[in-house]
Amino acid sequence: MPPITLNRRRFLGCSAASLALAPGPAGQAAPVVGEATGPVRVGLVGVGNRGTTLLRTLLELPGVSVTVVCDPEPRHRARGEGIVEKATGRRPEAVPDPRRILDRSDLDAVVVAVPCDLHETISCQALAAGKHLYAEKPMAITVAGCDRLIAESARAPGVVVHVGFQRRSNPRYQEAVGLIRGGGLGPLIEARASWTSSNGPLTGHDGWLGDRRRSGDFMVEQAVHIWDVLNWIHGGPPERAVGWGRRGLFSREHPTRDVTDHYGVELAWADGFRASFVQSYVAPADENFTGSHLRVLGLDGGFDFGSGVLTYRDRDRARRSIQPGTRNDTRLALEAFVAAVRSESPPVPPVTLQDARSATLTGLLVRKAVDEGRTATLDEITDAATPG
Repeated sequence: MPPITLNRRRFLGCSAASLALAPGPAGQAAPVVGEATGPVRVGLVGVGNRGTTLLRTLLELPGVSVTVVCDPEPRHRARGEGIVEKATGRRPEAVPDPRRILDRSDLDAVVVAVPCDLHETISCQALAAGKHLYAEKPMAITVAGCDRLIAESARAPGVVVHVGFQRRSNPRYQEAVGLIRGGGLGPLIEARASWTSSNGPLTGHDGWLGDRRRSGDFMVEQAVHIWDVLNWIHGGPPERAVGWGRRGLFSREHPTRDVTDHYGVELAWADGFRASFVQSYVAPADENFTGSHLRVLGLDGGFDFGSGVLTYRDRDRARRSIQPGTRNDTRLALEAFVAAVRSESPPVPPVTLQDARSATLTGLLVRKAVDEGRTATLDEITDAATPG
């Protein structure tokens, strides 16, 4: 892949872009960081909306030191500096160029929150530099990009790589998925999900989120969270999808916007399990129209991920509440990452790179089905990515 030129228009709302880096030695591994060697020293690449959330969360974790923040936008760097200084009393170094982070020998790990079209390149460069990596989802917006990152990770087996599918670290999701996969709902029938918001149009800094070349569209950029949970429940991606969608609903405000503002899809697996999903950013500001939900139905009962309630079809069986209350799954995901960096034998990450690849595949499948208004198959996505 050619180098990516650094400029503000290549960055997420407050995120950093990347310059080409000379690759490190094949198989280079980052050091294990333990209590005896001091805190886990982290560099943050991208201080955007998501990057700011990650920064604030990192600063809450014991044994973590954020020593440098990176963003090409001066006001975003200043914001990152101020957040760290307020939390720690120490002003971090702030740089515009991610090479200034990845080339450093005094950092153990990097946390990266940049626009989707930069995920593959910056992640691969971090691995080549031997830095433990927490990368926001999706892992990449093409199949080839996913495969390149998987190959780069294989060349650096000692480097921890976590992708930001934070639901995988949420105990409610963990327990519920285990129960569903163990037959707790009986044979699976369907899942129903929605993600509707009155916050549209979302655009991102310099419009990257409204540009499907950069974001992959909402099926790849945001809904991958839903695809990942569905794939986790079932054990793999669907074989086909049919969808519909509408673009241009915000053309008066943003005439060049080309992402899908409102769409729906039905996914089908080979064993008959199906899932329906609607995503929209044109809902009115009314709680009756906005919000998100994910519910799974089996022959013996159903589970609602929002409330954590399991309800059986047999009315004589009492409802079950699974992991009630709200948990900060971003914090849980970052805690898992830091623990893995500290471990001499890191556990399997909450989401593997193959899992993250499956989520991207599903997003590309949904996008094709919506774009073309027909039934599309996963084979079409994988075949198109195979050199021939």
